[in-house]
Amino acid sequence: MKNLILIIALLLAFNVNAQAKKQYRSAKTGQYITKAKAQKSPSTTYSTTRKSRK
Repeated sequence: MKNLILIIALLLAFNVNAQAKKQYRSAKTGQYITKAKAQKSPSTTYSTTRKSRK
């Protein structure tokens, strides 16, 4: 029973740390841009996910 609780706690801890953040790039230049700029022109931007560095 204790092992099951430990496994569940570890899984939850890893899921919290593994939440992906988005980064946005311009399709034309390949440079990173802000989220606001990406929302202004969604047809010329793409987003990728990255994990936090923790």
